[in-house]
Amino acid sequence: MSRMLLIVPSRKRPKSCDEVLKEFTEKSVCSDILFGLDDDDKSVYSPEVLAKAEINPRMRMGGTLNFLAKKYADQYDFLGFIGDDHRPRTQGWDQQLCDAIGDKPGVAYGNDLLQGKNLPTAVVLSSSIVRRIGYMVPPTLVHMYMDNFWRDFGDAIGNLQYRDDVIVEHLHYLAGKAVNDLQYQEVNAPHVYESDRVAYELYVSTAMAEDVAKVLA
Repeated sequence: MSRMLLIVPSRKRPKSCDEVLKEFTEKSVCSDILFGLDDDDKSVYSPEVLAKAEINPRMRMGGTLNFLAKKYADQYDFLGFIGDDHRPRTQGWDQQLCDAIGDKPGVAYGNDLLQGKNLPTAVVLSSSIVRRIGYMVPPTLVHMYMDNFWRDFGDAIGNLQYRDDVIVEHLHYLAGKAVNDLQYQEVNAPHVYESDRVAYELYVSTAMAEDVAKVLA
């Protein structure tokens, strides 16, 4: 069994995927990478990215993550997520986050130079979590509050690990490191925030305790 699969959902950002793949290849030591692309995205992706991609009907970020995580959970010890606007900067970042989790089910994240310890905007988690609860993020989430889930769930199962010295930089437009393009405008729209906020609060109040019990059983 390979150590970790890093899932990178992306849409209409072929140049960003090239940059992610370059940084991943240079900095990673124990993981494979898989880009989750949409079949209605007419962007021209490089052969190198397409060789490490799956193209499926559009499911939005949460749907893509869950589909690919569940599909490959049996083949890896750990599953990771970064956005196409993240860049691993620390050599061996993947090994260090996997090691931080250890043998028990858990969640680990590094410093994204934007949220820091506050939120795991990029994350690594034990694949056993996905095998036991059936998803990487609550299926009702479209795009937002996934980092809240990973933080809260890791804390609830007693194995949330933050490594301040492991840099996975978030090149977000709010940090002044990217243009506020149409993709950001779509996913950061107020109605998306509000819908995912309500969905996450409902998940916490109705389903999270059961999921935690499944992982700790």
